Amino acid sequence: MIKLMLGSMGNGELGISAYDTAWVALIKNIDGSDINAPQFPSCLKWIADNQLPDGSWGDDKVFLAHDRLINTLACIVALKSWDAHLDKCEKGISFLRENLWKLENENEEHTTAGFEVAFPSLLEIARGLDIEIPYDSHVLQKVYAMRNFKLKKIPVDKMHSVPTTLLFSLEGMPNMDWEKLLKLHFQDGSFLCSLSSTAYAFTQTKDNNCLKYLTQVVQRFNGGVPFSYPIDLFKQLWVVDRLQRLGISRYFQPELRKCMDHVYSYKSSARGVVPDPIRVHARHCLFVTACFLIYEATSSMQNCSLAMDLITKAIVSVF
Repeated sequence: MIKLMLGSMGNGELGISAYDTAWVALIKNIDGSDINAPQFPSCLKWIADNQLPDGSWGDDKVFLAHDRLINTLACIVALKSWDAHLDKCEKGISFLRENLWKLENENEEHTTAGFEVAFPSLLEIARGLDIEIPYDSHVLQKVYAMRNFKLKKIPVDKMHSVPTTLLFSLEGMPNMDWEKLLKLHFQDGSFLCSLSSTAYAFTQTKDNNCLKYLTQVVQRFNGGVPFSYPIDLFKQLWVVDRLQRLGISRYFQPELRKCMDHVYSYKSSARGVVPDPIRVHARHCLFVTACFLIYEATSSMQNCSLAMDLITKAIVSVF
């Protein structure tokens, strides 16, 4: 079965992310004809069509509180912002109220990346929309405390001058200098290939390159968007990393060699004399992959300084 899956990875596309689709759905129409309409109505339609029976959004196969709650809150915010499908919105709010307590009982390794920064950002938007959530609850106060702790550890000067994993979650970052940050987006217009981060950046800057990237991905996936695109190298290296950690990689040497040949072909292109778009794309893919693996390895609050050191070394090695 694993060999079959390894042989059918293709270009490494991922499933649709309700969270990222919601951030894209929040973008207002830019052509001037109706500023009270979404720029991407197909994203709003995807949200309405993909609510789970219990009123939540997220992974329908495995229940993880962090995943379900952040996806659900994002979709509620998107629907409420446009006063659309308010019945689904109310059902989602009921799910939130009934399940917030589960955040405290879930293992840390099940926390979604950037949750402690992104979730409070959504809560603030929800409060502004008069969405009734127990904002003063003990569990949410703990999330706010984690967010404040993490933000204090962020070297703001570095964030505005060199690419870091923080570019993947700009929607949770306050007081950004967008003139400086725009210099760090990729040639395709994205911020670290993140749909939510790029969508938020566009709402703050109206940058045309961000819009082109978002439009391309929305059209590519017919409304719902993945959390990152393109993602080919990340998925290839993720598989290799997982099988090695499980101690069973020796059983899949031909398949893993094929994965690594794909990675090395990008690295070779990145350092060789090739057309500029290919070289830039290769460097960006390698950087995204490095950042994901580093983030996962150092995501606990105690490892912030180690993460920054590793990220800096990764940037040097890739570029």
